[in-house]
Amino acid sequence: MNKAFKLLGLLFVGHISFAQLDLSTVLEGGVDDAQVFLENYIEPATAGFGYGLNGGWYNTAKTHKRFGVDISVISNASLIPTNKEFFTFNNADYTNIKLTDNSVSSASIPTLLGPFGGAGAENNRPLLNFTFNEGNDDISISAPPGLGLKEDIGYNIIPTATIQAGIGLFKHTDVKFRYIPKISAQDAELSTFGIGLMHDIKHWLPFINKLPIDMSALIAWTNVNSKVSLNPTDEPTQAVEFDTNSLTFQLVASKKLSILTIYGGIGTSSFNSEVSLLGNYKTESKTYTDPINLNFKGQSLRSNVGVRLKLLIFTFSADYAFQEYNTFTAGFGFSIR
Repeated sequence: MNKAFKLLGLLFVGHISFAQLDLSTVLEGGVDDAQVFLENYIEPATAGFGYGLNGGWYNTAKTHKRFGVDISVISNASLIPTNKEFFTFNNADYTNIKLTDNSVSSASIPTLLGPFGGAGAENNRPLLNFTFNEGNDDISISAPPGLGLKEDIGYNIIPTATIQAGIGLFKHTDVKFRYIPKISAQDAELSTFGIGLMHDIKHWLPFINKLPIDMSALIAWTNVNSKVSLNPTDEPTQAVEFDTNSLTFQLVASKKLSILTIYGGIGTSSFNSEVSLLGNYKTESKTYTDPINLNFKGQSLRSNVGVRLKLLIFTFSADYAFQEYNTFTAGFGFSIR
């Protein structure tokens, strides 16, 4: 359990963990093969993180009066689909990495969000053969395990969190901000910035402006940048840098019922992530410097439904979003109209 929460903490700050991998061995097959393998291995983690960042931008469709403010602490948990716990390794996709079992040409291998398996589990994972020195030498290892989060905590999730503020600067319009200055801890660093604009569109629509609901349009963007050292004692140059941009556009509606507000939205959710493996990595055949740079993109329809409780100026909210990676969001803060 302790291991799981440590790994969750790394993902929480936007770091994609390479701790499960023998990177020097993966690079024995060359950079091109390593790029393909790592892209398949970590793709679900980057997608879950990117989609998760689009949660929590609103808990009502009603905009502030001028200079009204709100501040919230928001946490998201993206659920990893079962079909993303494994990827299909195909011999045809690689030049120097192959399955050692010559009777098959493909096999299922855990992704980073797949099972860990416990002691002896490596015997049940496919063996991979890495050739180098122009095919004259080779090495075989078991395919890497996943983090095993479902085994440890019962859920396969990618968590994210941020601090958000909103202010009514213009009539019918809120400007929203997310900001975490660059912070460093235990050989890792993180920074977050985001901005959003929510505009009340109900007064532009004569056919619904008499309805007893609030309705707004939202566009919002978030950037998270993190960097973590992989082996600060023995290999201080080795690090992983992770940069993610997420964008969402939503049509939002809400209905206030005393101290409760029911809200929901529909729109799109997208992300773009870049993962870079930095530093020097020595293999049997050569030394690689800054060998890996991976790019991930995703886009999905997004809808959500949630509820907000307001007691005096304090707000508590929770919602569930339906998208490629469904996401649960919870928030706590205060709001002054």
